[in-house]
Amino acid sequence: MPYLSELSWAQLESGEFEPSRRVVDAPPLKLSFQKFNLGFKAEARLLPNTTVVGVVADPSTRAHWFGSQLGAGGIATTRSSIELNTIGSASFYSVGVDEEQIARRFPAAPDALALLENFQNRSLAKDPIYAKRLRACMNRAFTENPPPAILSGTLIPLLGAALERRDACVVVPSECMNRRVTAVRVCEAYMREHIDATLTLFDLSAVARMRSRSLINAFEAVTGFSPMQYLKRLRLSGVNRALRRADKRRTRIIDVAADWGFWHMGHFTNDYRAMFGQTPSQTLLRA
Repeated sequence: MPYLSELSWAQLESGEFEPSRRVVDAPPLKLSFQKFNLGFKAEARLLPNTTVVGVVADPSTRAHWFGSQLGAGGIATTRSSIELNTIGSASFYSVGVDEEQIARRFPAAPDALALLENFQNRSLAKDPIYAKRLRACMNRAFTENPPPAILSGTLIPLLGAALERRDACVVVPSECMNRRVTAVRVCEAYMREHIDATLTLFDLSAVARMRSRSLINAFEAVTGFSPMQYLKRLRLSGVNRALRRADKRRTRIIDVAADWGFWHMGHFTNDYRAMFGQTPSQTLLRA
């Protein structure tokens, strides 16, 4: 997305990852349509003085926003960061709002003031009516190409009205889901800190202070994978990114694999080929 910084991501499903993006400028708004063919995990920080509001573009998209399910009726909002998990193909519409620009350009407009007043750090609302309206408006923006002034004049009131209703529609995760999300985050942080070490389900259970079966259930609910499947995918994605950025004349695949916790080259090569549809050496040659 054009309004993000410090973006990190990991491919979570096998195949060639082929994301696509389109952007429409309608100052003080920036609209984005993003489509993904495989499941992934993404985390990012927002640029200063920016708020993002998003909905799924395809109602069949399976995604989790900070651990909570983001379905066809969901409206996600954030002023600080993004944490998104998807399963299978997914597509999203999002609107980045430049807070300083909207306040400067529309200092007395009631709709703009309502929009600014309803920004919160992060939330997820289940509001099928306004989610559908936002999706329809965004679809027109990317298919009919209306002038930016008309587009911002339509979207600002719509966003303001949607966020005004948020308190009545906000999703409050259950205590059980909160525990699961917390356990997954603790384990994922531990995985990243020990990405080159030999980790077991027992180790992760101890870190999360949760029984193994409960931890497996937590990971499957939040990410769609078991803890060890998730760890392997994080590592494989790390190797893939490292090889694509590497100097192919000076890089040894065995060293990169070891940096990401792979010690048996035969197993690693088979897993890598199954994940990305090519060998590590083929990725390095294309770097």
